[in-house]
Amino acid sequence: MEKKIARFMNECRKNNRKRFDLTDLENFVVDAYGGHDEYLRNGGYISVYETISILKINGEIREIESSDYNGLNPSLKTRWQIITRKSCDCWDKSKMLKFSDELDFSYYTKNPDYKTDTEWEYINNIYLFMKSRDSREWVSLEERSLELFNDEKFLKNRKDKANGKLGILSRLGISHEELKIKKYGEMFIYWNRGTSNIRNGIILENHSTFFSYKRIAEKIGDLFGFVPDILIYGEGKKIESSMSFLNEITDTGKVKLLYFGDVDSEGFGIYQRLKERYPEIDIKLQSEAYMHLIKSCEREYPLGEQKKNDAYLRYFIDEIKEHVNYSIIEKLENIWNSNCRIPQELLNYEYLLKVKK
Repeated sequence: MEKKIARFMNECRKNNRKRFDLTDLENFVVDAYGGHDEYLRNGGYISVYETISILKINGEIREIESSDYNGLNPSLKTRWQIITRKSCDCWDKSKMLKFSDELDFSYYTKNPDYKTDTEWEYINNIYLFMKSRDSREWVSLEERSLELFNDEKFLKNRKDKANGKLGILSRLGISHEELKIKKYGEMFIYWNRGTSNIRNGIILENHSTFFSYKRIAEKIGDLFGFVPDILIYGEGKKIESSMSFLNEITDTGKVKLLYFGDVDSEGFGIYQRLKERYPEIDIKLQSEAYMHLIKSCEREYPLGEQKKNDAYLRYFIDEIKEHVNYSIIEKLENIWNSNCRIPQELLNYEYLLKVKK
């Protein structure tokens, strides 16, 4: 989407168009994708909104205040102004030389368009921080962003679409670590048994299964022989990025986690990527739950548009085969080859209660 919109902006500049209609941009993008179906598959209007918002933050475009809103949610103005970047060669060369003990100005020599008054203001703030770095504390991305750029979302959204770099930090050769920025994992939803000494946990892919497990954990205690201190709602693929939040609530080197998700390529893929991304955490499949899920499946649940990845299946089978009999593996392979899946919601609260009796 970003490349398509960048092409539209370049066309406007070539034709000396200083303004554009949002409808014209959307029509251009739809045509570039070859139709509405492909446009929607690549994010549709939401992706357009996000890209326009970043261009606005980066100072490449601004909304025309007198224009109407488009009536969608989230809303955008219907008319936009393209901002021509004004460069100058007025940076104080003696200060540039002084700042060079901490910052690299070579990018600006090759790309003078970035030598603006605003850019220099940011550079000055960064330099002052770097000189006092040893006495400064580690803070969040948003906190440091507000301090240096007067905008808590600046470093989160600042992307230069033309060169693919992350913005001013890349232009200066500065990393987040040098600015003492600590990356906090986005908080996941979890249930805690009531202990601060968390050692055992279960990650559930889906919302309803999370609550069924929670009810059993509160009522009975164990789930297929495993007593969890916490239950984590993975929210599908979101857990792949939010798992780092575990560091905030326990010692990840001492915790044991079991994963239980849908029997399909997406569920298997989430598990494999978690294992690869967080090798320091002991994560295994909740094999007993998967055995019950596969055994209880008595009808076909079509895969739909979900794409299969045989590598995920092989990874899953390699781990679970030591804990289940061959008939389970055979049934799993038949389901896979029939382009079907098993939703984990089959193990609902009633089923879990029945197993415990």
